Amino acid sequence: MKTTALLCGYGVLLLLSTAFTLPDQPTVFLPGTQPNVVQAFEAFTACAVCHQNTGPTRPVRIVGDWRGSMMGHAARDPVTYAAIAIANKFEAGVGELCIRCHSPTGWLEGRSTGGTGELLTGNDLNGVSCDFCHRAKDPLIPDSTANPPVPGYGNAMFVVQVPQYPKRGPFTDAMSPHLWVADSFQRSSRLCGVCHDVSNPAQAIDPVTQPPHEYGVEQRTYSEWKLSWYATQGENGTCQSCHMPKYSGYGASLPMAPLRPDIPEHSFAGANTFTQDILPDFWLGLDTTALNLGKNRGIQSLRSAANLEATAYRLGDSVTALVRITNLTGHKLPTGYPEGRRMWLNIIGMNANGDTLFQSGAYDLSSADLTVDAQLKLYQIRFGLTAATAATYSLPPGISFYLSLNDTTFVDNRIPPRGFNNAAFQSHMAQPVAYSYADGEYWDLTSYKMPTTVTQVQANLLYQTTSKEYITFLRDENIGNSFDWNDWGDSLYTAWNRQGKSPPVVMNTISVAVTDSTTGLGDPVENLPVAVKLRQNYPNPFNPTTTIEFTVDKTAYVKLVLFDVLGREVRTIIKGRVLADTYRIPVDGSGLTSGIYFYRLTANNEFRETKKMVLMR
Repeated sequence: MKTTALLCGYGVLLLLSTAFTLPDQPTVFLPGTQPNVVQAFEAFTACAVCHQNTGPTRPVRIVGDWRGSMMGHAARDPVTYAAIAIANKFEAGVGELCIRCHSPTGWLEGRSTGGTGELLTGNDLNGVSCDFCHRAKDPLIPDSTANPPVPGYGNAMFVVQVPQYPKRGPFTDAMSPHLWVADSFQRSSRLCGVCHDVSNPAQAIDPVTQPPHEYGVEQRTYSEWKLSWYATQGENGTCQSCHMPKYSGYGASLPMAPLRPDIPEHSFAGANTFTQDILPDFWLGLDTTALNLGKNRGIQSLRSAANLEATAYRLGDSVTALVRITNLTGHKLPTGYPEGRRMWLNIIGMNANGDTLFQSGAYDLSSADLTVDAQLKLYQIRFGLTAATAATYSLPPGISFYLSLNDTTFVDNRIPPRGFNNAAFQSHMAQPVAYSYADGEYWDLTSYKMPTTVTQVQANLLYQTTSKEYITFLRDENIGNSFDWNDWGDSLYTAWNRQGKSPPVVMNTISVAVTDSTTGLGDPVENLPVAVKLRQNYPNPFNPTTTIEFTVDKTAYVKLVLFDVLGREVRTIIKGRVLADTYRIPVDGSGLTSGIYFYRLTANNEFRETKKMVLMR
């Protein structure tokens, strides 16, 4: 039987493909453990008997931390339900694939019929729950519940242990009254990869036999990690090493449970810092204290995700500011679900009195509008519709929020992780689009021009969980939609408006004074060997401005100096510490006489290269 499905929202799988239909199975079939095969899942309250304890003598945080995480509320997220309703509008029932990932226990117990989420109840609403994760098995190891076999990590093609026991965990010396087994899969990024590489099977030759990274990209967080330097670092570089950091404590309240130095924190902190605010508007009885802690951990996660550096100098009739963002995460920055998530630079140039003379990336908290100015640097991935697909659904072609229909990537300028390689990322359909990064780059450098009267420059790196444009889309597209069974679209917009409109988080900030001569970033570094490439200025001859370009392969203390034909130093163009990158430095020849000049670049106090330039008036 031929069936079609769609791809939809908030980090979840929705599919548009030709697929298999098996008796007593979901309409859209993908390999992995199927519904109504495994024994019923236990509620988190059963786990909390031993794995949550607020007492002073043997405190146990595990269940409490999870209750504040988005993992624990994946099946309560109103953004998910609003997006599912839109996907179902184009193809009734495909929301079942969203439920597969947001409420795996509800899906496995057969309450995803209809694909709207209306049938989810009780423990189903606890999202990615304790019992699901601790019964999950490596899906690429042959298993009787997965036939045909799972072709690769992703698309929520999970394999789950049939009986309730033994529970699977990371420790080989656990002391527990119930049956348990140590499983290295629990310590592996592969566990996370099952739901964090998401693809659209419409673009696959055969989604049942192809690994998800080979076709139709929606998100590639696991692939980004797998192809990064972090994947070479053992357990110190896994997803868990960042999102489940270890601490000293107890794993259980039982007297036999030892004090461990390496309890994994179950907060799963990521980049969502707004959904926690609106969840109580939709659901009664939530632990708001835990939600606030989860939000704060998300903020701290964002603030540890990037390094920010800046320098500013006066040159001719303007001030130039160079701002560099270095990605400190094991995946793209930002990563994950594409719709509404964005990161940008807010750059402010001020005079000596503190008056703002220049601003790029201004954001209005009251209206939730981001000003799109000529120098705005906004990091995001945007999908959209080709002309053929758009015509099929009577929609305009181009960039869109119709994630269930989008068939191409228009923009992806997100900063890659350490260890980035263009060919490797392209093999997993994770390459930059309409932007470029050199192999090995895990940073981005942006230049800003502002008035010469600017004396101080402030750079703010901002991240937003979801944008006004996306929330408005979810509201408007659900007007009159019979699949929006709980008025999710309009209610979401109301809650978003009431709870602060998903204000951006300041990830990092830096302020620097404008200098009269070009300076690098920071103090000089040690005199270490460094490879330098100095290129011919362009244009050449020039009148009166030209650009000098050079590249260094590692952090270095550089000096770029202009000389006349007699060897006299005319101008120091740049002096200071720079990071490994390519720099394009404007040079203004105003005030110089016509003739031949030389520019020389040194790095770490070693002579490197000299070139000739001609000023012709």
